[in-house]
Amino acid sequence: MRIINHKYISIALAAFLSAQVFSVSAHTASPENAGGGLYLVESQDPGFLETLAGFSSVEYDRGRTRLVKLTVPYDSLPDEIRAKLRPVSPYEVYNAPAVLSQKESILPEVLTLVSKVSADRIKASATAIAMTGKRSAAQLDVTSGSGNKRTMDLVADTLKGLGYAVERHCYKDRKMDKECNIAGYRPGPGTDPKTVLVAAHLDSVGYDNAGADDNASGTAGLLEMARVLAGYRSDHALLFVATNGEENGIVGAYAYAKKLQASGGMGNLAWAINMDMIAWNRDGVVEIETNKEFIAHADWVGTMAKLYTRLQPHVASPAWGSDHVPFLEAGVPTYLSIEHWEDHNPCYHKSCDKPEGLNWNFAADIVKLNLAVIAGKTRLEPARD
Repeated sequence: MRIINHKYISIALAAFLSAQVFSVSAHTASPENAGGGLYLVESQDPGFLETLAGFSSVEYDRGRTRLVKLTVPYDSLPDEIRAKLRPVSPYEVYNAPAVLSQKESILPEVLTLVSKVSADRIKASATAIAMTGKRSAAQLDVTSGSGNKRTMDLVADTLKGLGYAVERHCYKDRKMDKECNIAGYRPGPGTDPKTVLVAAHLDSVGYDNAGADDNASGTAGLLEMARVLAGYRSDHALLFVATNGEENGIVGAYAYAKKLQASGGMGNLAWAINMDMIAWNRDGVVEIETNKEFIAHADWVGTMAKLYTRLQPHVASPAWGSDHVPFLEAGVPTYLSIEHWEDHNPCYHKSCDKPEGLNWNFAADIVKLNLAVIAGKTRLEPARD
């Protein structure tokens, strides 16, 4: 029943967009006749959007999902504009409140798990990360001990202190320090257990002592999840990956996905979770972004949000612009948990993105959501001393 509902909603949206953008009948709308001219915007950077406005008209804008129609030939666009546009069919596009399952109910053991999350601790971790200096990956070319390097060290030390096996997955040589992802791993039982991956990017656009929401908040959320789950045994392996270079084209996540593909580890991923910008909120909405084939999974995630948090879950498709994308492209059920973009942080990609004024209780609720998802899909037991 839930799949049928999504089908009807998606067809209605496709018909609406086709009629609006291409002046065709809703009865004849199809991916084939709707494919010429509709582009997903893969950036919300204010400067980029201002430039793009000179070449396009906005046809759909909800949450993070913005579709445009070009007003000039595609080939005449500057390279930097073309790089952030992806042609899409209306049938890929979905953005609506989650369709909740009636089969799930609140479990006391999951309530106990999520009660261990601390908003104060998330704020303290995010503040420590934000105050490391300039965290852009480019700073690794500029100075030894940059904010990016200091954040890599902070994450590695924290995960190691929690008992995880830490790997510095270095994928690019820089002039002063290597550019690396930081991974913390705890094996599951048996010889070949399935793995749950949790990702969040540790870099920022590079303003000094800033980037608190984008994305010190998500990295702090990752560390809080690792801390809580360190006190539990699981029938799945746990893999926490603080990625680098997200702001430069998701390069760290793509490099890590390539590593997993080469080692065979990608096939062991049961699913993956990404946290990016989780601390700005005034309306309680969390966006759960995935691709069309995983919307039913995202709806179930939304059910966990309603059961165990105060969040209002919305499901969005298609995915773009953050570390969930490489894993979705590999066929792994993956979602991004992110603050509602229609109420997004006015300091996004600005020097004023500081810890003050952010909503750390909201961030804690997103962490609780993602822990509830893990509890709902794995078997967790409190670890014995």
